[in-house]
Amino acid sequence: MRTVRWAAVLAAAVIVSAAAMAFAADDPGTVKDEIAADKAAIKAQRGEMKANAAAAKAEEKDLRAQVRQARQAGDAGKAASLKEELKRTHKENVAERRQDKKDLNAKKKEARSDMAAAKRSRRGQ
Repeated sequence: MRTVRWAAVLAAAVIVSAAAMAFAADDPGTVKDEIAADKAAIKAQRGEMKANAAAAKAEEKDLRAQVRQARQAGDAGKAASLKEELKRTHKENVAERRQDKKDLNAKKKEARSDMAAAKRSRRGQ
């Protein structure tokens, strides 16, 4: 499940990067175009974050159900191992969310700097 999620994130990042490079190669671009590209990248990353969060939530919910079933079946060893797996999974999911948040904040910061540059260039004209 985690591998699929990372593959999806990587694929989306490659697509966004390729589109940005193609756009930059075709046209020297204006600041307005850069701002629009930054906004699109931020929107795409938010969508990825929501999808990742939903997948993580479903994965953890499934593990909790498995722990519950193992306890009801009286299999304490399996319940304990599933609970440890749930803890590891949750820790990984939290780390992924924090990293996603850092990446999003970096994109927002880049967009803000592009907007500030646009304001400065308009004032200078």
